[in-house]
Amino acid sequence: MPTPVQMQAIPSALIGRSMLVSAETGSGKTCSFLVPVVDYCTKFKNNPQTPLAMVLAPTRELCIQVEEQAKLLGKGLPFKTALVVGGDAMAGQVHRIKQGVSMIVGTPGRLIDLLTKHDFEMDTIKILVLDEVDCMIQRGFREQVMQIFQALSQPQVLMYSATVSKEVEKVAGSMAKDLTIVSVGRPNKPSGAVRQLAIWVESNKKKQKLFDILTSKQHFKPPVVVFVGSRIGADLLSEAITMKTGVRALSIHGEKKMKERRDVVRSFLVGEVSVIVATGVLGRGVDLLSVRQVIVFDMPNSTKEYVHMIGRASRMGEDGAAIVFVNEENKKIFPELVDILESSGAAIPRELANSRRAVNSFSVGRAQKKRKHGY
Repeated sequence: MPTPVQMQAIPSALIGRSMLVSAETGSGKTCSFLVPVVDYCTKFKNNPQTPLAMVLAPTRELCIQVEEQAKLLGKGLPFKTALVVGGDAMAGQVHRIKQGVSMIVGTPGRLIDLLTKHDFEMDTIKILVLDEVDCMIQRGFREQVMQIFQALSQPQVLMYSATVSKEVEKVAGSMAKDLTIVSVGRPNKPSGAVRQLAIWVESNKKKQKLFDILTSKQHFKPPVVVFVGSRIGADLLSEAITMKTGVRALSIHGEKKMKERRDVVRSFLVGEVSVIVATGVLGRGVDLLSVRQVIVFDMPNSTKEYVHMIGRASRMGEDGAAIVFVNEENKKIFPELVDILESSGAAIPRELANSRRAVNSFSVGRAQKKRKHGY
């Protein structure tokens, strides 16, 4: 049974429209762009086989997942894929493409390396997918994405995310003529299936609070993803969890080798590990289907990233729970965070509510002062 985003996006993509699609985390967006891609690639076979579609995603884990789902959809069809990400030998990726593939899935940096170091013609690419488009056109990725886009010959562009800003709409409009915008559910808001619990915890007490949760039969619902802000923090916290609570935990972040990252995710998914401590590499798009609980240990600097992180606790509408630790260090995003919590019907800690009012009063005072002095 197709999900609402699939019902709206697939027919438009099948007739060749370029689209910007916004839908909640876990709503089935990946399938909604892969179905048209597989359909096109198997309908318009070219000989010798050269790539007809390209999917760009911000993390290796998401690229791996997209390729695996594409293989499932294309099973039994004349449809081959190539995965182009860092951490694996480029020689093997080049050989795979030269053998003939229908679709390339990759991260922007590795694809740029591929284009500059090897002579590949990209004129045959007819569909370009930007998964997690808001992340893809931020400063870190934008130049690479635009370089790849400009190397193509006016492809159909399919862009997807759970969080789409006005800036994203503007850039998307510059990449595609007659852009169709599809918005399903509550744009820029968490999935309604995720219950949020915000807890005010001072920084020096966060570890103990986490240990208390992980040793509580009432509150610990494994498997659990714990999100932190740094690679070193992920390693140290996973070791501390194992040592202090007896719960086996592993870390995952961008500094780990690709094989190690794959092994960590596999151990987690098959139940060998109850807790995985992750940086943002697992915050976007990755389907951790057995996960029903997320703990945001370090609140990110953007509520958009928060929305994506807690979305790991609810895939395809399944109920999930998210616990987030907040304190004065996060005051820049207090107003937005309170809005998200209120719109989801979540309780707001007294300290957070009071701090938000103080921040708002300060902002109003500054505005009044500016008007008084004429600037």
